[in-house]
Amino acid sequence: MDRAGVFVYGSLLPGARYHAVARRAGLVRRTPARLEGYRLYALPAGYPAAVPGAGAVEGELFEFHDLEAALRVLDRFEDEGGLYRRVAVDVKTPAGVRRAWAYVADAAAAARRGGVPWPSGRWRGRRA
Repeated sequence: MDRAGVFVYGSLLPGARYHAVARRAGLVRRTPARLEGYRLYALPAGYPAAVPGAGAVEGELFEFHDLEAALRVLDRFEDEGGLYRRVAVDVKTPAGVRRAWAYVADAAAAARRGGVPWPSGRWRGRRA
């Protein structure tokens, strides 16, 4: 089964600093989603990182007109291979589990950048 889109949890969300990047990448649909088996870290630079661990991260599943083209844009934006790696995940949506891509970090990389756990798992509104 193909991936449905990209799970987004931080600065690409609607109302966030870089949502325009997702719109330019061809965003056509957004669905509330939850990524389990990850926890959120807040980085001093003002954006989050999802890292594997006990917990869940709240966000949205973004679907694009042309997913492959969107991934090229988002890989550049997220500096894929730097702090973030693009990985295949399953996210829970109101309609059930969907396959998606997500940009995640490892805990050591997040900690080296001064990241601290963000227990709520929800970046929007930035209330731990």
